[in-house]
Amino acid sequence: MSRTVLACLLTALLLIAGALPGLATATDEARPMTGTVLITGSNRGIGFAFARYYTEQGWQVIATCRTPARAADLQALSTEHDNLAIEQLDITNPEQVAALVARLNGRPIDLLINNAAYLGDPAPQEFGQLDYDFFNRSVQVNLIGPLRVTEALLDNVAASKLRKIIFLGSAAGSHGLLGPGQRLYAYRASKAGLHFAVHELSMDLAPKGITVGLLNPGIVDTMGVLDLKPGDPVPDVFKPLMPLIQSGQLKLIRPSESVAGMAQLIDGLTPERAGRFFNVDGQELPW
Repeated sequence: MSRTVLACLLTALLLIAGALPGLATATDEARPMTGTVLITGSNRGIGFAFARYYTEQGWQVIATCRTPARAADLQALSTEHDNLAIEQLDITNPEQVAALVARLNGRPIDLLINNAAYLGDPAPQEFGQLDYDFFNRSVQVNLIGPLRVTEALLDNVAASKLRKIIFLGSAAGSHGLLGPGQRLYAYRASKAGLHFAVHELSMDLAPKGITVGLLNPGIVDTMGVLDLKPGDPVPDVFKPLMPLIQSGQLKLIRPSESVAGMAQLIDGLTPERAGRFFNVDGQELPW
């Protein structure tokens, strides 16, 4: 065997074994990316599922919520993992947003997930009996709050390696999907406004190398409906949906299932997909 052939074979074996420094192996490509992620509304539901997912994936997680002392599940998770930090944040409070920015002190944030949202009871959202204080709170939480947080943390995201910002939208805010059913004027209008703002933001931040994504988490069981026993009371917001859920026409998914699907979409988010509206299963949704 010639020295040339022998050298080629040796090189191939080293590549297979991953022994050549500076070259990516299949194992390297399969290894999930990590970094620092900040998640709003992390005390329950989808936000908590995001915090748990990224903590277990080895990310440095900054989990925010309005009242950390009452976030029992989040506190328990933090005692088990030293890569999870809990920060107080009401996204509608400008002083608290500024205080969080000051505490971060320029720390890079690879992934910002704007999860915090407000659905509320259906009754104050019915036309003819609209509660405008309720409506204003919906806009403050679902539209203005995420923009406020994003604007305040923009330099932190720009200083990171991944530079991704994710907003959780809702199919309820899609003009293309609007049909018969519960109106929820405040929730739908505030989410539709968020969708428009995210679409515009994705274009504004593209020159900065920041990729903005908009995801629909699906119809997520944030109130334990899937665990209800016969005779247990159904949360008011789910009552109109129960016949569809029980018949199988409407699929209710658990927060962990939703987050696992969205995390895959976040991993695969590229500038070409920025500003477009994707469902948890990867399907692109109409505006």
